[in-house]
Amino acid sequence: MGEDSEIEGILFHVARLGLVGKTADVQAYLRQSVRKLGSHEGLQTRITELLTLAPSSASPMREATTRMLPVDADSHHALVRHEFPVAIDREPALSKSLQQKMSQIIAERSNAAALIQKGLAPTKSLLFTGPPGVGKTMSARWLASKLKRPLISLDLATVMSSYLGKTGANIRSVLDYAKSAESVLLLDEFDAIGKRRDDDSEIGELKRLVTVLLQEIDEWPSTSLLIAATNHGELLDPATWRRFDDVLQFELPNNDLRRSLIEQSFGDEAGELKLWIPALVMLWEEQSPSEISRIANLVRRRAAIAQESISEALVSTISEQFQSLENRNRQKIAALLSSAGLSDRWINRLTGVSRDTLRKRRKTEPKRKVRSAKMKG
Repeated sequence: MGEDSEIEGILFHVARLGLVGKTADVQAYLRQSVRKLGSHEGLQTRITELLTLAPSSASPMREATTRMLPVDADSHHALVRHEFPVAIDREPALSKSLQQKMSQIIAERSNAAALIQKGLAPTKSLLFTGPPGVGKTMSARWLASKLKRPLISLDLATVMSSYLGKTGANIRSVLDYAKSAESVLLLDEFDAIGKRRDDDSEIGELKRLVTVLLQEIDEWPSTSLLIAATNHGELLDPATWRRFDDVLQFELPNNDLRRSLIEQSFGDEAGELKLWIPALVMLWEEQSPSEISRIANLVRRRAAIAQESISEALVSTISEQFQSLENRNRQKIAALLSSAGLSDRWINRLTGVSRDTLRKRRKTEPKRKVRSAKMKG
C-alpha cells in the first residue's frame, strides 16, 4: 500500500507539471524519482529508456530551432547565433586536466541511463574562465560537435541595452529558446551582467536580471548544456561561481603544449622548422593558442606568395618580435638556436645577435659547463 501510494504521488506530480507545460521540470522530477520504482523493474526500465531518449534526437523541435530564432522586438534582429551541425577542423589545444573534464562531460551524456538509475543527472552548467584566445569558445563548439547538438551563442555584452527591462525580456526569450530542444547554449562575455553601471536608477533592474539568470542556471534542464564564458572571472561574485556544476580554468599553454601547438599550426611544414621550434617555444611563452595559430598562418601565407622557404618567411615575419626582446633574452634564444645547429647567419638575421658574440659564446660555453660540473661535484 505504501509503494502504491508513493507511485500515485509521483504520477500526480508528473501530471500537474505536464498540464502546465513544464516539460523540463517533468524530466527533472522523473530523474529524481526513478530510483523509487525499484520494486517495479519493468516500469523503471521503461521510464529510464524514455528519459534517455527524451527529447529525441529526431525531435521536430531540433528543426524548429533553425526557423524560430528569438529576435529583438524593436529591431527584429536575431538575438543569437544558431549553428547546426557544428563543424570544427581541429580539437582545441587544452591541458590534460581540461581534456579529462571535457571527456567526462561527453561520457556523462553518452551514459545517461547509468546516471538516471542512480538518481543523477549529467553536468548541465559550466563556467569557462581565462584570458582571450585560450580556447573557451572553441571548446564550447567542440562539445556541441561531439554531442551532436546545436550551438546557440549569445553575447551578453552586445545584448545589454541601455533599457534593462528590454534586455531582461531578450535574455528570457533566448533562455526559453535554448531549453526548447537539446542544445549547447554559450553565454559569452558573462561578466557583462556583473559590471557596475553609472545610472543608479538601473542598478535595481540589473540586480533583478542577474537574479533571474542565476536562478535559470540553478534550474537548467539536464537535456541541454549551458556554458558561460568570461575573460574576467575576477569580476564575478564568488557566489556566482558556485551556481555552476563545474568551473573550467583556461590558461596559456605550457612549454609542451606550446610545442605541440606550433607543430600543429605549421602542419606539414613543421619539419622544415625543426631547428627553430625550441626558440619559438621560448619566444611565444605569453602567446595564446589562437595567436600562435594566427602567426603561423601568416608565415605560411607569406612563404606561398613570395615563393620563399618557410624559414625565410618566418624570419621576415617575426624578426621584430625577437628584436623587441631584452638583450639577455635574445642572447638566450640565440644560444638555443646555435646549440640546435642553426647557422650563425640565420641566427643573426633573426635575433640581431652578432656572429662575433655567437662565436665568443661558443668558446666560453665548454668552460661554463666544466665549472658547472665541478660545482655539482
